[in-house]
Amino acid sequence: MTAYYRNSSGTEKKRVVITGMGAVTPLGNNIPESWDNLIKGVSGIGPISIFDASNYPVKIGAEVKNFDFNNGVPEDISPFLGRGTSFCIQASREALQNAGLQLDQMDTSNIGISLGSNEEGARLDHYGEMFDSKTILELLEMRKDLGKNEPYPHIHFNAAKQLGAIWPVRRSASMAANILSILLNIQGPVSTTSSACTSSAQAIGKALRMIQDGDAEVVVTGGCDSMIGELSVTGFYRLGALSKNNSDPEKSSRPFDLKRDGFVLGEGSGMLVLEDLEHARKRGAPILGELVGYGSSSNAHKLTAPPDDGRGADICMKAALKDANCATEEVDYINAHGTSTYLNDKSETAAIKNVFQERAYEIPVSSNKSMMGHLVASAASIELIISILTINHKLIPPTINYENPDPECDLDYVPNETRDKHVETILSNSFAFGGQNASVLVKKFQ
Repeated sequence: MTAYYRNSSGTEKKRVVITGMGAVTPLGNNIPESWDNLIKGVSGIGPISIFDASNYPVKIGAEVKNFDFNNGVPEDISPFLGRGTSFCIQASREALQNAGLQLDQMDTSNIGISLGSNEEGARLDHYGEMFDSKTILELLEMRKDLGKNEPYPHIHFNAAKQLGAIWPVRRSASMAANILSILLNIQGPVSTTSSACTSSAQAIGKALRMIQDGDAEVVVTGGCDSMIGELSVTGFYRLGALSKNNSDPEKSSRPFDLKRDGFVLGEGSGMLVLEDLEHARKRGAPILGELVGYGSSSNAHKLTAPPDDGRGADICMKAALKDANCATEEVDYINAHGTSTYLNDKSETAAIKNVFQERAYEIPVSSNKSMMGHLVASAASIELIISILTINHKLIPPTINYENPDPECDLDYVPNETRDKHVETILSNSFAFGGQNASVLVKKFQ
């Protein structure tokens, strides 16, 4: 069994395998719960409870439920944890446990972290925690008596509460990876990728390269995010991106359906342990799948809309196939980005046709976001985990709420029912606001 393979250009590359996975999602606080609900077609979408959304035009989200935030983190680190980072810690612990890695007994200088995350989203109640509201009102009163060129009084900084004092650090997109490194004593390369919806896909691609380039033998990788808050909901609503189906939340996310009206914001974390095959083999690690290809591209089109013809997204799919030296005929299933927005679903369908031509109609394509909503920076990592579970369980999760065929979205979207199918090669897509695209290719380990 060789630990190397050759890509389409003849370059010899190390084989990289997945040995552990962990997840916290709107469908469950671990892998078994999330997978069980997914294949049952359960929706994790419901009324928002994180903040009072009663006066907002969008009142629904895909929240993580019944999560225990008492996660044993030291007191000096605990104040820096947002929701997404808390989810990430638990998902990482599950992944490491499943991989059989006990880092406290290892030299961790050859272990890295590659994480996809966004800046922590601020909710309105955070501002009350940051500053004394009375002080802010006093400041505004003082400002009335100042001349235009006089310095602004700084009493609001002096009165900053604890969260206010640490907020510039806590909100940083890199904070989750830094905290993970400290908690796990990981001393190898630590990297953060923040590219909206492609964050964790690009982070996983970077982890693949870390191992192939010899920078690490093991990389803990994936993504985390929690954007369900007043500012994010309002912003995405004003962009016209969110579903407004408040009366029937479980039906609100309907990728590729003619009556789709936008995505649903979700939250969670998906974490994987990637490992050099030789390293995994030496320690007798469980091997769940093999990560064989990664491709990235840009639409170079618009910040908030993909091109109708799928240009750009097709480039990263082709790049992932080329990286893996994989023919289009070998792909058994496509885990779609499938956001449930009119433009994205139409563009992704066109991109798949651009790459696979007539065979596009033969390949099952489904969207996990129909049940979990859009987990933004963590979406790609959780969808890769689901792809690996699809291979191992020989079950393709459905696209639920698919009731009204769209003539412009005419592929096999695995509507409403989980499908029994032997699957060995999966392409998983992620496309982001701003036009960044990423695809990863995973195979059954041979």
